[in-house]
Amino acid sequence: MRHLKEKIKYCLQKYPETRNSDVKLTNSIWVEYYNKYLIRDECGNLAVKLIDLYELPRQDDVRRIRAKIQNEEGLLLPTSLEVVKQRRINENKWRAYMDCDNPAKG
Repeated sequence: MRHLKEKIKYCLQKYPETRNSDVKLTNSIWVEYYNKYLIRDECGNLAVKLIDLYELPRQDDVRRIRAKIQNEEGLLLPTSLEVVKQRRINENKWRAYMDCDNPAKG
């Protein structure tokens, strides 16, 4: 099984909208890698049993690793300027990152 950081990078690359939301990112990791813990409720929505939360990566761990990838490594940055400002990412660096053909953009 891959390390959580690699799972996070994979989901940030595959689902760009997860770069702007830690909830979406955590959910995408659960769907991609921990599907056996997900159930469908009577309306067809995905759900998790409370007891299974102990088996799943926590959102605060996902957030911390995502922040390190984006802030320290400068990879897979948010796609929304509003999120960039909320997270206090350098806007000039973000614009350059978004404008260039950066292979690390994902």
